[in-house]
Amino acid sequence: MKEAELLESLPSAIESCLRNVPKTSIKSVEREVIYPDGMSADLVVRLSVLGRERTLLFKTSAVGQPKRAREAVDHLSRLMLAQATRDAYPVFAAPFISDVSAAICRESGVGFFDLAGNCWLSLEDVYVERISPQNPYREKRDTVALFTPKSSRVLRTLLNEPKRTWQVQQLSKTAEVSIGLVSKIKRALEEREWIATGSGVIELVEPEAMLLAWADAYSYKQNRVSEFYSLESVADAEVAVAAWCRESGVPYALTGFSGARLSSPRVRYNRASIYVPSGVDSLALNTQLKSVDSGGNVLLLKPYDEGVFSGSQTRYDLRTVSPIQLFLDVRSMAGRGEEAAEELLIRELRPSWR
Repeated sequence: MKEAELLESLPSAIESCLRNVPKTSIKSVEREVIYPDGMSADLVVRLSVLGRERTLLFKTSAVGQPKRAREAVDHLSRLMLAQATRDAYPVFAAPFISDVSAAICRESGVGFFDLAGNCWLSLEDVYVERISPQNPYREKRDTVALFTPKSSRVLRTLLNEPKRTWQVQQLSKTAEVSIGLVSKIKRALEEREWIATGSGVIELVEPEAMLLAWADAYSYKQNRVSEFYSLESVADAEVAVAAWCRESGVPYALTGFSGARLSSPRVRYNRASIYVPSGVDSLALNTQLKSVDSGGNVLLLKPYDEGVFSGSQTRYDLRTVSPIQLFLDVRSMAGRGEEAAEELLIRELRPSWR
């Protein structure tokens, strides 16, 4: 959405949000007001609140991510210092305002509105808060693009080496994606303040926020999942699959609860999950795995992207995916997957980010 469209739609969103506030109404709306000192407000809304006039000064943005919120807060702070606007109230507005952006506004004493009618105003004589999880203006296209297979290679590279600084060309080469895609993702990550880009390098500064957002958009079912049944124990089936892959020169990596139990002995599970990119039919024949439609105790996953093997590790003579990929997979699995992911986050990931 362009900012002109936002300005066109914003008055009705404000009216909707204030509709049930007693003795409060909109008296006037002005666009692009420039004050004598050269400072400007994108929108000036005058309210009648309990018979008293209050002025809302808006800074708008087509993007509601944290970087834009901080820029708006800075602009509004300077605007409020102007003599003519000293008694006004500053407000940030965007089509969709993220939770982090909303927190930035609250901490700075700046109100916010978005086009779903979510708002927060804390005036002397009125307090208004309306928060809805449903927002038709959420930046869906940007979010989906950030977590596509190729885009996620960039995120994976950053998360696998969280303390390293990168140049765009280095990141492009390591992630095996184009420089243009890295530049596009870099801008999106900057907007969310997940990375810092001072001195011409890229530095990961909010790994947990980035990983959790990726996990919310991810499911292990993005891989091609084939289900099998083994008469052997799950642990023995894992060893058999690993042995065949090593002898056949086929890469493999345990994931899900199979990988989580090697990280934490407390994990209990009854089904193996193993990435195998090729040779599944031959593997099944040689390890006595029987293909089933449901109820299997061995899942063989054909990777949605070869990046799942990036950063893989050997634990107890078995190859496992990286802690990052393991977190993504196990968190999306039923049967205490979130609990296993949380333990992985506490035991391994957070210490590696410190």
